Amino acid sequence: MSGLRLLGLSAAVTVLAACSTVGPNYALPDQSAYQRPAANAAFLDTGNDQVQPGAPLPARWWALYRDPMLDGLVAQALRDNVELKVASANLRRAAAVYEQAMDAGGFDYEVEAGVSRAQVSAEAFLQEEKLPVFNLADGKFGVSYQFDLFGKLQRGAEAAHADTQAAQAAIDLARVNVAAQVAGSYVEICHANHELHVAEHSLQLQQRSREITQRLIAAGRGTP
Repeated sequence: MSGLRLLGLSAAVTVLAACSTVGPNYALPDQSAYQRPAANAAFLDTGNDQVQPGAPLPARWWALYRDPMLDGLVAQALRDNVELKVASANLRRAAAVYEQAMDAGGFDYEVEAGVSRAQVSAEAFLQEEKLPVFNLADGKFGVSYQFDLFGKLQRGAEAAHADTQAAQAAIDLARVNVAAQVAGSYVEICHANHELHVAEHSLQLQQRSREITQRLIAAGRGTP
């Protein structure tokens, strides 16, 4: 009997040890593009001391222009952009999947309760008087736990967490792209308006010079 107990204890220890073993961690292949020296090298120097490639991007970097009209255009674009709405929906879905994956390895509780009224037939007991009505209460409580023997739940949670981070990065990238496109277009419009103003001013100067020349010719002090 002691041998059977020892065998059962050994099997239990083996199962518990397997619960903490989730398999080897993922390793990038040696030939992957991420492992190449060029991918891990520093960015090329632009030669401009004002450029700081390592500095974090401000949350509202376009506000550095201090232009209320630009701020309003960027805010409207971020609010109405379809790609951002899709990215936000993907982030909510990924977060829900991650939360579900984190809860998969926990305890599951089940509680049931009920109350009913019943009356036993008096004829079953060979009695003429009716038996009184009585209450019946029923309850059930259960607890279950799913063991992650082969690391499936943990790997699923890690994958869901990575998907959540990727969805958040997609939102950040979309916000940067939308704001950059709006700011770039706004700067181009401002530059075009400035060039138009310069051209109009140059035309006014030419017209004024022409009027002066005509007056000099009319007075005999100029040549056509």
